[in-house]
Amino acid sequence: MPAVRPSNPVARPDDARAADDRFGPPPAPETPAHRWRRLTRTRKGAAGVAILAAALLLWPFAGWFWIPWLAGLVVLVLVALLRLDRLLRGWAWHLGGLAVVVGLMLATGPWDWALAASLGVLLAGVVQLPWWRLAAVGAVLCLVAGVGWGVDRYRAAQEKAAQEAQRSQENMSLLGERSPDRVLPALLEGIGQGDVVGVCGLLAGPARDRFVQVAGTADCASAVGHFHAALPRVPSSRDLDVPAVGAGSATTVDGCRSVWASPGLGGPELGILQVAQAPPPGRTYFISEFGPCPAD
Repeated sequence: MPAVRPSNPVARPDDARAADDRFGPPPAPETPAHRWRRLTRTRKGAAGVAILAAALLLWPFAGWFWIPWLAGLVVLVLVALLRLDRLLRGWAWHLGGLAVVVGLMLATGPWDWALAASLGVLLAGVVQLPWWRLAAVGAVLCLVAGVGWGVDRYRAAQEKAAQEAQRSQENMSLLGERSPDRVLPALLEGIGQGDVVGVCGLLAGPARDRFVQVAGTADCASAVGHFHAALPRVPSSRDLDVPAVGAGSATTVDGCRSVWASPGLGGPELGILQVAQAPPPGRTYFISEFGPCPAD
């Protein structure tokens, strides 16, 4: 009789090696770097990364303005409520991101866009190292955009300072006093009444800065509130009668023996008032600088 083969032969080691050679080695586990490369090679993944990078780079230039992010969330909610996610075929998140980017662009300027775009090119080049050409292009663009951004910021600061100076000059022409003798009484009356506009409009830039510094506050309005707490009412008339000495831009008011030099108010640090006259058409008098009282 012929020999009967067993139905389930035992696999031999040679057979296992042959199977491994036929099907190849088992695939290696996917690393985060591989996942990142696979994501950026797809159209949706690359577009999503670009939109997210643009939003994150523009956000600091917009002063950390959070309204565009809320607008992007609203767009996503509307897409979900209107059942447009199927029509967009996976691009709904990209649409919300574009709403964020557009909102941030509205809150920034062209040089902010240029600097953010150049930073994006630089980051894209750094990710692709050792392919250094894109990183080099991004570095050059960052240098050019950074210089332009700095010059634009400097010009904006200069224009703002000029506008503030003009506004201060106009306020002093309108809110100044008609005689130098009335400057210190007007200052004390304004503090006693808590009149922010009247007090701050009576002070030129250097005097206002010193006024705020001695009060230890952030701005002139807060300084008026600080001094008003020490002088909650208008002082008596005898404390307001302080004559001015000199003429023109050399006029000085010595308030060191008045209530203004008392603790809690200007004190000896602000006791001397330098008074100047505004140009036409106002020709009113205002406080140009404060000086300390002489040591006894």
